[in-house]
Order: sequence, then structure tokens, then C-alpha cells
Amino acid sequence: MMKKLLLVGFVLGMIFGLSSCGLTKEDLGMAKSKPDETQVSRRNQLVLPPDFDVRPVIAQNQAAEPQE
Repeated sequence: MMKKLLLVGFVLGMIFGLSSCGLTKEDLGMAKSKPDETQVSRRNQLVLPPDFDVRPVIAQNQAAEPQE
């Protein structure tokens, strides 16, 4: 009984010891993946069209009709 308990304790200790290693975490897929700095691309800035502030012209007869 004592040998079984020591074996279980040893195995659990090895599991916890190995899981704290960085390489083991990467191999098991537990580590966070960082983006590759050379593969990251920047986006162009958003550009507003030159007539962005201009409101559309509404004809007189369309303004008098009720909207549905």
C-alpha cells in the first residue's frame, strides 16, 4: 500500500514538474502562441472621401410624401 502511494506521488510530482517547463507546455499545446513579428502587417489608415460631409439632396416632392 505504501509503495503504491509513493508511486502515485512520484508520478504526480513528475507530471507537475514537467508541466511547468516551457518546452513541455509547447509540446502539449498548453502554451500561449505569440504572433510572429515578421508576419504581422499593418493596415492602411482609414481615409474619408472628400465629399463625406455633404448631405444628399432630397427633391421637393419626395420630402412632402410620408415615409413608410
